[in-house]
Amino acid sequence: MLFPHTETDRVALRPAGPQDAPEAYRILFELGAAGLPVLDAFVKNFGEGLSACFLVHDKGTDEVVGLSTVSCATSAGHARIEVHLAGPAAAELAGDVHALTVNFAFAMWRLRKVYVHRTSPDAAELGLGTATADLVRAEAVLPDHTYFHGRLWDVHILAVHRDDWNTHGVPLLKQIGCLRR
Repeated sequence: MLFPHTETDRVALRPAGPQDAPEAYRILFELGAAGLPVLDAFVKNFGEGLSACFLVHDKGTDEVVGLSTVSCATSAGHARIEVHLAGPAAAELAGDVHALTVNFAFAMWRLRKVYVHRTSPDAAELGLGTATADLVRAEAVLPDHTYFHGRLWDVHILAVHRDDWNTHGVPLLKQIGCLRR
């Protein structure tokens, strides 16, 4: 049985509520997120359509370095996660945050798949290291699907299946320091 871990040795996912909307907006704005509404609209609708929303804290500095979300589950047993990390340690922390978010989704809901949408086809950028090949499957490409920074981008849909997570996820969680507590 999976446990919804929210911390590793390096990061902590802390639940985000309406009071955290300006901080979440700051992160998305800093990253140049496409389609970001004005702050008042973002605050008013913060958390809508989400089952879980976290601010990501770097445990070394306790600084808020990101936002991690899980969408509401579909009737087919799918949810989408989004991880947005800012700052110099973003690449270093990406694996921990993706692993925690995927694990949280599978631990909390009866999901078959967790999706990640990216403009890059490179699943290695999720930061899961050698576990990437065992965990992440490319499922689709939506050509010229989104527009930002002055151009059209493909959207690559990657999936983590529950069976793969059940087999390879726990060793990954141990590796990143989730299960030593």
